[in-house]
Amino acid sequence: MALMPQSFRTRLVVLCGGLGLLIGLPAYLYIDHVYAQRLLEDRGEALHEQAVAVAAVIAENLNERRREVELLARTPLFRKAPLDSVEFQPSLERLQKSYPAYSWIGLTDVDGVVRASTGGLLMGADVSQRPWFTGGQKGPHLGDVHDALLLSRLLRPEPDGAPIRFIDFSVPVFDDSGRLRGVLGAHAHWRWAGEVLQVLKSRDTDRGGLEYLIVNRQGRVIHPERDAMPLSLAERLRTQPVVIDRWGGQTEYVTTLAPVRDIVPEAPLGWQVVVRQPLHTVIADVAELRHAVLLFSLMAGLTLCLLAWWAAGRLSTPLEHLALQARRIEQGDESAELAITGSTREVVHLGEALRSMAATLIHRREALEASNHALEARVEERTAELARLNDELREQARRDALTGLPNRLAANERLREEFVRMKRMRTAYAVLVLDIDYFKRINDTHGHPAGDAVLRHVSGVLRGALRESDFVARFGGEEFLILLPATPLNDAVAVGEKVRCAVESSPTAAVGAVTLSIGLAMADPTHQDEDVAVRAADALLYQAKSAGRNRLIGPKAA
Repeated sequence: MALMPQSFRTRLVVLCGGLGLLIGLPAYLYIDHVYAQRLLEDRGEALHEQAVAVAAVIAENLNERRREVELLARTPLFRKAPLDSVEFQPSLERLQKSYPAYSWIGLTDVDGVVRASTGGLLMGADVSQRPWFTGGQKGPHLGDVHDALLLSRLLRPEPDGAPIRFIDFSVPVFDDSGRLRGVLGAHAHWRWAGEVLQVLKSRDTDRGGLEYLIVNRQGRVIHPERDAMPLSLAERLRTQPVVIDRWGGQTEYVTTLAPVRDIVPEAPLGWQVVVRQPLHTVIADVAELRHAVLLFSLMAGLTLCLLAWWAAGRLSTPLEHLALQARRIEQGDESAELAITGSTREVVHLGEALRSMAATLIHRREALEASNHALEARVEERTAELARLNDELREQARRDALTGLPNRLAANERLREEFVRMKRMRTAYAVLVLDIDYFKRINDTHGHPAGDAVLRHVSGVLRGALRESDFVARFGGEEFLILLPATPLNDAVAVGEKVRCAVESSPTAAVGAVTLSIGLAMADPTHQDEDVAVRAADALLYQAKSAGRNRLIGPKAA
């Protein structure tokens, strides 16, 4: 009591100010701790799901490029034509036009001498010491990002003067007897990474400070160019999906990481996708609401203090009676009847002020409760919106844009599910790999729009010819994959023939009749993984092609 002021008016002011702080402090602490932590956790999960989706899209894009080069190397032209044939260059340039990121595509002989190339660049040059050539002799090769060497003086320089950088795709070229003829290599310009990431960015990415980074196995950021990721951060991300770190300056970031699946196991890239967003951006709404509540509490306290100062100055009733009424208000009895005895004008005014003060406190409390309810509703709304956007991103990553069918990523996931189910239930399933016959001729003769129309037409026929339980996906280029769950060989052959006949008997508006070559393989519980049956079906597909096309070859026919 010795520390309390002796003036009644001063004590009343202190009491009212304290009530204002007590009203605002719980809300301020809730926003500062509970709500901020919940928002940070939700945003971290959303960033991690975005990193996983971006890594999947990058891996799928790399696989598509590898598949394009590999399919080109298997064409009759590359297997049979003399290496000095003039037909190679138009074929290479068609592939380059189909995907503008290809800066250079070339064919070498077994000694590493360039025999054909896009634009005639490096014709006759010896590339036998280049990693893409030595790797491509042994099998499919995917080279990490590197500066252009031989081509740096032949290609148009970058507008900002930066060095030209490539990633390499190369495959061996064999003749019909399986003898190595040379190596087919392609250099994709590294601006490809920026184009892929730009497509994945939402409209709010720049405004929210969201960054997508690609990091190689050494921890160096290869897109966009910047300092390497600290070892301490890399170690933390191995054990925690989301961390807060100051990498690259004084700004704190919410950071997460997802690995990019290696397309060529023999030559792993070890890439990782890092997604990060400034911490102050993530919790900006919390800071704004926290400041508003703090200002509201201060203003409410100040208002109450002024009101108490004015009311105390008008007081003329006995001190005991005033103390009794003030004690009831202090104890929180806001519903009490404030009947103050006295006949003076000052006492009447004081009674009215105290009643007004009690009503104001109740109104403030109700307003605060309404604000809390509105805040919780906003949290639920934003959480639902984030979930919807994540679902859309996952769906886009698994759907082929041209045909509407599931893409290679979705097919791999379904194959894995069926393989695990087969291991558990011991019920085999069938895999059919289909390829549109002479599709390259369709593109060359009628143009790529007609080729796209054929792909859409065949996709529609496949969907209509299959059962509800069956699965069909565009596997790459003009190649499709059909998965028949719990289907024996005889039924699988019947379904395959039904599909083949359905396509053959339904001519397209663009090019007329088209046909399919089909390879059929049965998955077996003894297989090491789900890719065994796919590779077997793919091999039988090439047998069907070699046997004259427009046919199905399965295990018995093989």
